[in-house]
Amino acid sequence: MTASAPLVLFEDDHLLAIDKPAGLLAHADDATHSALTWAQAREVARGRDPAELHLVHRLDRDTSGVLLFARGQAVAETVNSLFRNRKVLKMYLALCSPVPTVRWQRLSQQLRPQRVGSGERMTVVQTEGAHADSEVEVLARGRRFALVRVIPEQGRKHQVRVALATAGSPIAGDYLYGGALSRQLAPRVMLHARSLQFAHPTTGAHLEVKAPLPADFKAMIAQDGGSVPGDLDVRHRSALAAGPARKHLPTAADGQAGAAALPQPRTYARGGPRRPPKS
Repeated sequence: MTASAPLVLFEDDHLLAIDKPAGLLAHADDATHSALTWAQAREVARGRDPAELHLVHRLDRDTSGVLLFARGQAVAETVNSLFRNRKVLKMYLALCSPVPTVRWQRLSQQLRPQRVGSGERMTVVQTEGAHADSEVEVLARGRRFALVRVIPEQGRKHQVRVALATAGSPIAGDYLYGGALSRQLAPRVMLHARSLQFAHPTTGAHLEVKAPLPADFKAMIAQDGGSVPGDLDVRHRSALAAGPARKHLPTAADGQAGAAALPQPRTYARGGPRRPPKS
């Protein structure tokens, strides 16, 4: 797969956010072309010091979507702290198959790395693993695929991929967790980092960066007889839990700003603790 050029989604004196295309490495230890080398070359072209640009999180090569850089060591440390302390709300979109049988579910797992040849995969264990909690909601259904949104609370390596695979609906194209059948369904792992929400590291204002749905997602959904919903970013579970009388769906920016605007790890912006959906 030949990666296209990244698209700048947000930029100021402190941050740079791009839409990383599938097929492009986020970072490479050698001289291999990557999102980082692309961004550094862009800094040079604009008269900035490329050494001051820091990659503050990672995406797999096949994963498209929002990738964030910080300008300056102090800003990078602040943003890294936000990620470590789970103060960044991450939303992913995926095409998975078969279609999940339930609209919404919360998955709690423990993950442990396992060597596979020269690489690594994450396995689900019963004890002594790293906790990985994920919220999964089906947004659209086709004949073979479902468009789902996954919100991982911790951001473990391959957390979204493992969550969907162990739920019985691996991501299309994901051979590592879905096997040969999944690999035949798509030319790449159909996972997209849709958005990041966090408090700006210098102003404290609430910042949301979104990457548009990629063309290959749209094509596969259309070919499968589905349609892309207009409310990709609405967390419907908050409305379902509140009952039919509630018409307003809370968003992170409802009259708030900064870190306080973010839905907290186990609480919705205006709701109580999450409860399993009633059957």
